[in-house]
Amino acid sequence: MALLFIGLNEDRDDWDVLGKIVDGAIIEDPTGELEATVKGAYDLDDEERLRVAFNNHYINAVPLAEEE
Repeated sequence: MALLFIGLNEDRDDWDVLGKIVDGAIIEDPTGELEATVKGAYDLDDEERLRVAFNNHYINAVPLAEEE
């Protein structure tokens, strides 16, 4: 499982990459926002729950294709 998290920027006119979760681990978190948002509040292995929880106007979890 791999999810890319994007968040609405401060100007609300574009998206910023918040980070990436792969196989239940945060592997990319350039600003620290992703860990602050999800760590401890969500099971990082539960892709479906993360996708539902982060599907709104301000932050989205987008599934990434698996690399072969």
